Amino acid sequence: MGTLRITVAGKGGVGKTVVSASLARFFGREGHNVLAVDGDSNPVLGVSLGVPLAQIADREPIPT
Repeated sequence: MGTLRITVAGKGGVGKTVVSASLARFFGREGHNVLAVDGDSNPVLGVSLGVPLAQIADREPIPT
């Protein structure tokens, strides 16, 4: 099976982070390698996936 790429986009407040975290968890549990990228200026996808907030706060944002 080849590489599967999924993009979740939409207006603010429509549930993109919830959908993205749910998809990442689902595919990870199915045995797929998952790379979840959060392009939001308030990155909470990591927190939604269980990464401690302190660990996220230490990361430099990707310049736009």
